[in-house]
Amino acid sequence: MKGTYNITVKNRRVVFSLTVERNITVIRGDSGTGKTTLAVSLQNYEELGTKSGVSVISDKTCHVLRGNDWADRLEKWSDSIVFIDEGNEFIRSRQFALAVRNSNNYYVLITRENLYQLPYAVSSVLELRKTTSRFKRTYNRSYPYYDHIDHFLPDIKGKRIITEDSNSGYDFFAWIADKNGTACIPASGKSGIIRMMEQYKSEDLIIVADQAAFGAEMENVYRFLVLHPENTILYLPESFEWLILKAEITADEEIRSVLSDPSDYIDSRLFFSWEQFFTDLLEKKTQNTYAQYHKSRLSPFYLQDENVRKILRVIEGGNTVPPNQ
Repeated sequence: MKGTYNITVKNRRVVFSLTVERNITVIRGDSGTGKTTLAVSLQNYEELGTKSGVSVISDKTCHVLRGNDWADRLEKWSDSIVFIDEGNEFIRSRQFALAVRNSNNYYVLITRENLYQLPYAVSSVLELRKTTSRFKRTYNRSYPYYDHIDHFLPDIKGKRIITEDSNSGYDFFAWIADKNGTACIPASGKSGIIRMMEQYKSEDLIIVADQAAFGAEMENVYRFLVLHPENTILYLPESFEWLILKAEITADEEIRSVLSDPSDYIDSRLFFSWEQFFTDLLEKKTQNTYAQYHKSRLSPFYLQDENVRKILRVIEGGNTVPPNQ
């Protein structure tokens, strides 16, 4: 399943509106904010249709998954948007994670828990936002979008950089850190980010992680940022591979089209997260060329001055380096 979908659910008292663009969306919020009402309304519509008093506007069929027989029911659904209300403990299971990985559906998970077994994006964690209308409920992003650092090179002075892992992204930021007289250390995985932040909380930090699969970690990281707003900068590009593609180091029209609207190209059956898709795209586009990309180790090609300059421009909020500059 691909694409971005707007969903409107209306009952006699309230209208719910949300947009999903990835295979996993998480809806959070305190009790009484309408999360369960949304799921119950969809369930009533699924069982009774228009007789339920509910209307659903969606280009894809919406299902509500629940109960001990969830796996059997899920096997029958394809090309659908599947809602799961909080209280269904199976969403924490490895069996459910495997089912999501291998299916052709999108999933909307209504839960206050952090689901560490699922690679969902920071931008796909939504919360209820009341509009000026007492009847309308809209779900928007829970967290600010940390997708650039306005003055990355000036900001790096005297700060320690912490990266999510020790792969190619670390190689790039470690090279930048060394050139600017500072240190870069890997966190050995996304779950290690908060531990490293706590360990070095007395220092000025720049945290770099892939937002495409960082959603479960974001609550603890965001709490840390609230407590240490002066000495911590968070940078969450879609992924390091996305960063290289965006820099147009290896540019073609297909890459530009994909980056303009990734959801139209990323098949949820083939890619568990957008990070996986962008890695696959970059590897294929550079295969058997001087720019061949390997996730485990960054080629010196990407550390050439012109290519570093292009990547830094994207980090600082630009797109590509203008020609002849």
